[in-house]
Amino acid sequence: MESFDLVYASETVNKYVCSACWGDLETVRDPRDVTKYFVLCRKCKDETRGYVTKFYANRRRGESESEKLEAVKLLQSIGVLEKPAPKSIEQLKNELGF
Repeated sequence: MESFDLVYASETVNKYVCSACWGDLETVRDPRDVTKYFVLCRKCKDETRGYVTKFYANRRRGESESEKLEAVKLLQSIGVLEKPAPKSIEQLKNELGF
């Protein structure tokens, strides 16, 4: 794994996320050279494979959420999933805190 200077490592942490899990990155000092830093995923640690932009990860998360909603509607329409029972006005007011 390649180590970077502090400025480049900080920019990488600010603009990118882990390519495997889309988790946040952190800088870790390179023990071989105290002026260099590794950029690692907080979750994957040494298994960090690469980086993708935060913009890409957020866009894909949004697309995935839309795809999930479409799939649920389709599965409900063909009877694989049950449709949720309609809520009464009292239940809706309760959920809103009234």
